[in-house]
Amino acid sequence: TVSSRNNSNRASISHLHRQLYGRLYPVLLVKTDGSTVRLRYKEPKRILMLPLDSSTLPEAERKARLRRQFPSKPKAEIEETFEGIDLDTYKRFWKK
Repeated sequence: TVSSRNNSNRASISHLHRQLYGRLYPVLLVKTDGSTVRLRYKEPKRILMLPLDSSTLPEAERKARLRRQFPSKPKAEIEETFEGIDLDTYKRFWKK
């Protein structure tokens, strides 16, 4: 039979089969008022930003943020028609 080693040397042969890792990474947390706090987070990131509560914003700033987040759809342009073009002026460009 083959014996498997279940000690700390097992990780040097292959990777650890874990869903969660014990290490916490230093991350900069930016609060909604602009203040920053250094904390330890489970994923390696540089900056975490807390979401802004739109109910505390003034009405004008809230609408401006919504406009930036969801821009209006572009308007359809008017298509050109060939009714007013004299085709005899472009006759020299046609191949015979």
